[in-house]
Amino acid sequence: MTVTLVLPWFPILLGVGVGARLLGPMRGWFLGVLCALFWTVLVQASMGPAVWSQPWTVAAIVAGAVAIAAMGAWSGQSAEAEERAARSWGRGVSSTGCGAVGSSTEGESWRSVAEVVRGFDEWLNEQGESADPWGAFNEFVRDALRRICGAGHVRPYRLCGEGAQLVPCGEADDRAGDGDQGERRDARAGIVGHVLATGRSYVAGDPGSGELVERIAAEEGERLAWCFAISEGTRRCGVVTVGHLGVHPLQQRDRLMAAEALISQFWRTLSESLMGRAGRHLDPVSRLPIRLAFFRDAERLIRESYQRGEPVVLAVFAVEGLRELNDGGRWEHADELIREVSAAMRRKVRGDDCLGRFDGSRFVLLLRRVDAELGSLIVGQLLSRLSALGADEIRWGEGIRIRCGVTGSGMNTPDLSTLLRRAMTHVHAARCASVNLHSDLSPAVAVEGTER
Repeated sequence: MTVTLVLPWFPILLGVGVGARLLGPMRGWFLGVLCALFWTVLVQASMGPAVWSQPWTVAAIVAGAVAIAAMGAWSGQSAEAEERAARSWGRGVSSTGCGAVGSSTEGESWRSVAEVVRGFDEWLNEQGESADPWGAFNEFVRDALRRICGAGHVRPYRLCGEGAQLVPCGEADDRAGDGDQGERRDARAGIVGHVLATGRSYVAGDPGSGELVERIAAEEGERLAWCFAISEGTRRCGVVTVGHLGVHPLQQRDRLMAAEALISQFWRTLSESLMGRAGRHLDPVSRLPIRLAFFRDAERLIRESYQRGEPVVLAVFAVEGLRELNDGGRWEHADELIREVSAAMRRKVRGDDCLGRFDGSRFVLLLRRVDAELGSLIVGQLLSRLSALGADEIRWGEGIRIRCGVTGSGMNTPDLSTLLRRAMTHVHAARCASVNLHSDLSPAVAVEGTER
């Protein structure tokens, strides 16, 4: 879908820029609107009417059309008006001392936009499959805004939790980084809170902002030159703050609008790419990684654990009675059982463990940094919860039994395939012995959770 949207969008954007430059302001704006409509129709013809049923795609189409129209309005300014603005800005630059970007030619400005658009496509191909691409995207946004409008001290933030806190894009997991990237901020306070609440961008010194907005900005501990929100439909998903600009923000407002549209488009494209990747790697019922995704993550975690000299424990949980539910046409009950089993397992495991759905009735859990005693305790508690869930015959119509096979690395370094074969053997042994749990971690564990 990224190719379907961006590939025709970019040449249309360039064509509008060149054509509007020749036609003048009013005709240039009209050309931009026509080309925006043409791009929208082209996308619908390529993707079909179903494109309007996908909120993220609709938001991307609207943002792309606005960017095309904005480019037409900006590029359509007359040469005389450009010269007056350049002279006025040149006088301002002589007093402020910032003219690196303002002194660039129009051709250089267009080249910077083209390079940013082309660079994002290359970046997405390289970083789109990484475990956490947001850190790299943080640097991409900074570099893109520096190229387009000479922006400095750029900080992209993502909304997290209930939308009350902003986390820097460069911050990994839940740990704060160092320097600027470790600074979280309140999403409801200051000028950032105003931008997120209203969706309207803030530009320092803009008379259209109003006295109240300028007062809020003046009370901030840091002075922002520019701040704009990232939206997905009506929902805010992030914000970008800029400390200073290398262009005159009021005389180059169209350039800022174009930059906002581009960054918003890039942001939503990355979010949609990550959602699509998650959909390919997650089981639709349990919302757990499928077997191939589990193998990829588990092999990496086992390798890292062995390098640090840490033991691992692997458990396989088999849900017995699930086939009878499916064969009896009670698919809703079977799916509900799978969802509740996976939810119970997710609540119990830690963030650095690895959990996945191995096949229709079996789940796999990899525990890191646990010895035999601790691993036995964790698996035993989890099995007790799952057994209590499956014992509700009134709910499921028949008894559901959960059996578990457990094995550990011990002092050796067995690979994932070896651990899985051992755990599967223990599941079979538990079924033959009519017990719930069979393990090679310790003799005591093999008799835990016997007949209910």
